[in-house]
Amino acid sequence: MTYRGLLCDLDGVVYRGASACDGAVEGLAAARAAGLPVLFLTNNAARLPAEVSEHLVSLGVEAHPDEVLNSSQVAASHLRQHHPVPEGTVVLAIGGPGVAAALVEEGLPAITPREVVDHGGSEQVSVVVQGLGKELGWAELTEATYAVAAGAHWVATNTDATLPTERGQAPGNGSLIAAVAHATGRQPDLITGKPHAPAFEIALQRLGLPAAEVLMIGDRLDTDIEGAKRAGLATALVLTGVHGRSDVESAGEDQQPDHIVEVIGDLAPHWSHGA
Repeated sequence: MTYRGLLCDLDGVVYRGASACDGAVEGLAAARAAGLPVLFLTNNAARLPAEVSEHLVSLGVEAHPDEVLNSSQVAASHLRQHHPVPEGTVVLAIGGPGVAAALVEEGLPAITPREVVDHGGSEQVSVVVQGLGKELGWAELTEATYAVAAGAHWVATNTDATLPTERGQAPGNGSLIAAVAHATGRQPDLITGKPHAPAFEIALQRLGLPAAEVLMIGDRLDTDIEGAKRAGLATALVLTGVHGRSDVESAGEDQQPDHIVEVIGDLAPHWSHGA
């Protein structure tokens, strides 16, 4: 089986903090040399695509900003296509700068928590998009809570409980979503990141390829593999991140990858004639 395009997760697949994962630089270079387009698909919504691509380039990985798709961009694109914002209302961006930037890029009327009062208060917020922000604090979560409690459509970019760092597992967006959910008694109306369908819908639009011709490379069975399989993509588990062979053995059918490899370059036989 050969593939014409790659979707590639980042944390645990291409890098771990400031260090490249084993074989990632060489494996992705081989894919580029074979002519395959690569789209980096990440649930981390905090950073701007340009910042992510700069990080990748610093590790020796060829990457351009338009080859990075984060869960904030997925949320913004999905909103524009499927949930038009009522005229005269605004979208409240909760999280890092990547959240608001993605909404603006799609032409949506985004505001930050500090701007809510100047735009008529929580009642004028028709949509809340909540993604990870490392500087996110009580004041921002409070504005999200006010708007969600007032009935705003609530979009979570992802619900990952933790975020891997060089020191261990830090609280992820899901942990912050849980704070707003606990305060309001509601759950998000939509989750856009992996393993949910919007992530793969928008990614395939970006690549311009049908699902059957795209390979998803990831390190987590419950997000990368399960979500991609559900969307009709082929899947590869690379053993440089969270899950290993023993996890595959105990996983259900919906999380069984098509390929299991030590490093990305081991997939080369499946793309040498796929471009």
